[in-house]
Amino acid sequence: MTNTQRMVRLNLDLSPELNQILDELANKIGGSKSDVLRQAITLMQIMVIAKEETKKLGVLEANQLIANEIIVSSDEQPKPHTSEAFLKTFGTWEDTRTAEEIVDEIYSSRTVSDRDYTL
Repeated sequence: MTNTQRMVRLNLDLSPELNQILDELANKIGGSKSDVLRQAITLMQIMVIAKEETKKLGVLEANQLIANEIIVSSDEQPKPHTSEAFLKTFGTWEDTRTAEEIVDEIYSSRTVSDRDYTL
């Protein structure tokens, strides 16, 4: 790392079980917990890129057979835009009146009662 690059410090809360797994992984790779997390982030980045390219990621055995396929959960179909979902659920307003006629009807249907003015 050059002098112009600066590290960013990250505080992370983990359960005791996850911390133990992190310790075990650090020992297995002969590195630190930070090294494990850096490699995990790189692996996650590879998985996301593969998913975006509609590729699959797997773990191969020595004979090149897939031992495990890594599946990243996702929604297969893109979610519709909020207004599209609303219109699909409730439909559109259909009225032959003009906007002015609708407003006039709203105003004319208003009533005033004595209880509205009690203090």
